[in-house]
Amino acid sequence: MSIEEAELKEMEMMNKWQENTAKMIEEANSSWHNDKWKPRAGGADDEAAQDRAWALDDWKDENPRGAGNSKLTPCG
Repeated sequence: MSIEEAELKEMEMMNKWQENTAKMIEEANSSWHNDKWKPRAGGADDEAAQDRAWALDDWKDENPRGAGNSKLTPCG
């Protein structure tokens, strides 16, 4: 294979890649996120769930993974 043939093959691969990328971007722009988002009707349940999620997030910030079980660390 000559340098010119390799260059043409690489250009063909890049053109196909660009076409596929353009198609994927077009599909992403035209599909689900352009639909109107409708929040669920609710009240106290949604607020309670949000409060629990925030409390868990705060707890995770204060207690990093593996920080509580110090008996498993080697004494060396």
